[in-house]
Amino acid sequence: MRHLNIRHTLIAVGVFLTVTVTGLWSWNTLAELFGGPQAQYKHALAATVLLIILRLVTLRTHRGDRFNRHSAS
Repeated sequence: MRHLNIRHTLIAVGVFLTVTVTGLWSWNTLAELFGGPQAQYKHALAATVLLIILRLVTLRTHRGDRFNRHSAS
C-alpha cells in the first residue's frame, strides 16, 4: 500500500506533535533542575525536523551504498 490516506497523515501529525511537546517538556524540566536555558516550541520543532532529515539522509546513503556494492559484483 503505497498511497497516503487521511488516517496515516493524522497519525503522523499526532506522533510528530507528541514527540515535539514531550521533548520540549523534558528539556525544560532538565533546564530547571540544572539551571540551563529554557527552550521554546520552535526549538523543539527545529530539532525534530533536523533529526528526521538526518535519518532520511543516512537511510538514503546506506541504501545507496548497499545497492552500489551489490551491482558492482
